[in-house]
Amino acid sequence: CLCDLGVCVRCCVRDARPPHPYHHHLMSWRFVRHDLLDLADAGTIWVAGPCDAAHAMFFCAGFPCDHSSFAPLAARFAEVGCLVGVGCMPEYDREEGCLRPEGYDLPQIGRCFGQAVAALLGQATAAPKVTLVVHDWGIAPGFFHSNVVGCDKLVVFDVLPVNPKVDPPDSVYYSLCHLNYQSMFATSFLLHRYSRALGWAWLLGGQALLFVLLGKWLNPAGPKDGHRGGKGLWWVYASATGDRANAVDKESGGSLPMTPYRCYPYFHALKTLFRPAEAKALQQGLSFDASLAKQPICYIYGEEKNTMFHTRAQLAKLRAKEGCVVVGVPRAGHWCYKHEPEACYAAVKVFVLGE
Repeated sequence: CLCDLGVCVRCCVRDARPPHPYHHHLMSWRFVRHDLLDLADAGTIWVAGPCDAAHAMFFCAGFPCDHSSFAPLAARFAEVGCLVGVGCMPEYDREEGCLRPEGYDLPQIGRCFGQAVAALLGQATAAPKVTLVVHDWGIAPGFFHSNVVGCDKLVVFDVLPVNPKVDPPDSVYYSLCHLNYQSMFATSFLLHRYSRALGWAWLLGGQALLFVLLGKWLNPAGPKDGHRGGKGLWWVYASATGDRANAVDKESGGSLPMTPYRCYPYFHALKTLFRPAEAKALQQGLSFDASLAKQPICYIYGEEKNTMFHTRAQLAKLRAKEGCVVVGVPRAGHWCYKHEPEACYAAVKVFVLGE
């Protein structure tokens, strides 16, 4: 089949459809199915670009985004000759229902990520260099994959995995602020498994409290990310009513409204606080230092946030490592690649293609 970019890809479009009405570069994509663990053809990646490309790039955003969050950035790399694939966290592209009510723990998310990357490389007719591009919760499977399977380059937006024993948080406020919102999301998922009403009530109440009413003190992101003032109140209302076309400022936040089910990464991550052996194994798989030793890393973060999702020690390590790049983007928040798309595209292009 021929896409608008004039390239042939082997794909399966059975039941594949864009989940929302406001996708970018829609006609340039083909939808390629892949397994989610043992669930056959349950996942989908969006693919574009020449099959014989020298570079393959796999994009995966995090909470609560589907494919559309990274699609505009990925499409630009397809246009300059890269084979690109855009995925998302398991089942984040489903509008209703869920295949695994219990969600996915971090090792399972990593396995699903690997299945998606394999689906992208299955489209290649050459042996391309592989770059992973990840954001938010997408960084967890991204670092797992870079440490276990490997890649040629790793591009990380706004969040780095922090091991408090190796790189302690820069302040007590940082630790409490992040534990606070993560616990809210985790509790929402847990309650939702027993009562949809309770899960939604907890999530919407927590959003209104943490991100709107007390956002100046408790919101770890910032005003650029669409949670402050009247914009934040509309965001909560639209999430509750299911008005997905208007639920978020699509250029200043996530691609989808939050739902209790999409909070499963927070629940499974915080659960490991009470399971030391499991937590130790996760820290090894997510190790920032191990990944830093394996391939160059480009870290791009928004400077306009209440807290950062990294430590100063991690930035120092990146700057000291040959081949690694750190880019702080002014006038940008957590979704910096949406707030300042030209600056982010230029930084990634130089790092991946040397242009």
